[in-house]
Amino acid sequence: MRKLSSLLVFAMFALISTATFAQEEVKKETETVVKAVQDKVEIQLSELPEAVTKTLAESFADYTAEKAYKTTKEGKEVYIVKLSKEGEKIKVFVDAEGTVIEKKELNDSQSKLG
Repeated sequence: MRKLSSLLVFAMFALISTATFAQEEVKKETETVVKAVQDKVEIQLSELPEAVTKTLAESFADYTAEKAYKTTKEGKEVYIVKLSKEGEKIKVFVDAEGTVIEKKELNDSQSKLG
């Protein structure tokens, strides 16, 4: 009987510690996602730095700028600009010096999100 009691106590501690660990993991992931969303701020297209607008005019002349966002990535200012052309939508990531960091094609569900 004593072994059974000891086994039950051990099992309860194992379950409690596992449940606590799982809750911490979910909380950390949620905090990361919330922080990523909060760090992106919508700005007016007129607020884009001259280097960014020059890059957009030269490299994406066929596109129309719809929205712009400002964020920080690895300690540097990054501008995210949504562009469209004849039903095609893209998101361009440009640093403050006008260098294109990344270009992503957007599908309909992504283009409705910020």
